Amino acid sequence: NERFLDFLTEDIEYQFHVGSPGVNGKAGVRKFLSRYRTIAEDVVWRVDRVAEHDDCLFIEGYEEYTDKRTGDRVAHPYMGIMEFRDGKIAKWRDYFEMNQKVPQ
Repeated sequence: NERFLDFLTEDIEYQFHVGSPGVNGKAGVRKFLSRYRTIAEDVVWRVDRVAEHDDCLFIEGYEEYTDKRTGDRVAHPYMGIMEFRDGKIAKWRDYFEMNQKVPQ
């Protein structure tokens, strides 16, 4: 987590899910990532497409993980947008569908 946090501005704004409250600052993202790691294991992120425009990076891909609480394998496509300032991520938004179980 700490190596990743070095890529963020101190005042990072992270919107991890539309309709959920966002996270502000490195401390907020650190807390979010720590919580995520208590829920998800065996995480696989696949990047299928990327595009950039000015200071924005657009990433389309797929995330899959095992939910530690239930043992279910969860998977979903995602779209992320990162806005950069002075070489670091200043704003980050993710869009995805929640809780899609992988068929056994």
